[in-house]
Amino acid sequence: MRGMGLALALAALPASALAADYKPVVCKSAVTYAGPPLYGPVAPPLLAEVPKAVLDPETVARLEAGFPQAKAATKAPAMTAAVLIPGKGAWERTDSGEQPPMLFWASAGKSLVAIVTLQLVEAGKLKLEDPIGEYVAGVPNGDVVTIRDLLAHTGGLFSANEDLKARAEHRAHTLDEDVKIIARHGAMSCPGERWRYSNTGYALLGKVIETVDGQSWQASIEARIVKPLGLTSLRMLADGDKAEDVAKLVSAKEAPIEPAWAGPAGPAVGSAGDMARVWAALLGGKLLKQETVQAMFGKLYPMADAGAFYGLGAMVVEVPRPDGAKSLWLGHLGGAPGASAVVAYSVGDGVIVAAALTGDGSAAATANLLLRQVRSPH
Repeated sequence: MRGMGLALALAALPASALAADYKPVVCKSAVTYAGPPLYGPVAPPLLAEVPKAVLDPETVARLEAGFPQAKAATKAPAMTAAVLIPGKGAWERTDSGEQPPMLFWASAGKSLVAIVTLQLVEAGKLKLEDPIGEYVAGVPNGDVVTIRDLLAHTGGLFSANEDLKARAEHRAHTLDEDVKIIARHGAMSCPGERWRYSNTGYALLGKVIETVDGQSWQASIEARIVKPLGLTSLRMLADGDKAEDVAKLVSAKEAPIEPAWAGPAGPAVGSAGDMARVWAALLGGKLLKQETVQAMFGKLYPMADAGAFYGLGAMVVEVPRPDGAKSLWLGHLGGAPGASAVVAYSVGDGVIVAAALTGDGSAAATANLLLRQVRSPH
């Protein structure tokens, strides 16, 4: 999977380039950040509850008209989308054609892993400054790379899915296999020095959750997020899950993965309504303390794509608008060959939007179209 930024046209962007040869580094401590300038801290608002009511008929009519436009524009065989407005209500729609109605959320599911990790921090079961070496042996610089680094992608770790041999095998890899791959490549930088997306970092967080919570990371997310919120479609993929109830990933560009291969780096399948309600609960203070939510957006690293910034399992994205201004989205994007997803709170609109699709189109463009439908009847 990959992180995704937003170009002017909000088109899906390619995966980050495979790592070139580099000289591995061995670090005795974290170092000062040396990358591009950080984005200023964003203080997320405490959202009002989203009523179970449907949005007003005029807004619903515009969204119902916009949904098929988005599906046609993206050429998506399957699509799910939702719009939630705190204090007002919700709208959601899924059209998967002949495919099952569950959609794959790819890296947008990383936020679920991050939320549970931070819940365990709040419960005193672990600390953000714990080194990953306390939980998993063999990680490069494991005695100085911390849980915080893994959440923020600042640990300097290679991402095992970028290994050419591993990619060519086109299969799921165990955590032990991933650790051997990243150990063979060595660390790319010292912790704290650079930002670089690493799916392996989230695979390691899955192991941390299992160690401190005494159950599988899937069960932890189910118990700590899905069940308390009463979500009916959202589920975490288990190892080897054939995902027969999930719309098949399709791509004309690259052979799709099986969704379950992603593990904790992309664990979730379900409806847009459920994913949007996770973010409504997060920003509404129902999953984490407000100061913890603020910390998720407190230190924001520039991502590879212009206008996108990463915190602790969460993204801030500046989205260009036709009038030259920029909308600010708080959420997480995701993509894999044959799938695209986004869930975000649009600060200026006061709206949570979520979309996931199959094919090579852009879920971010779909979300932007739906937000335009909310803003104006024209």
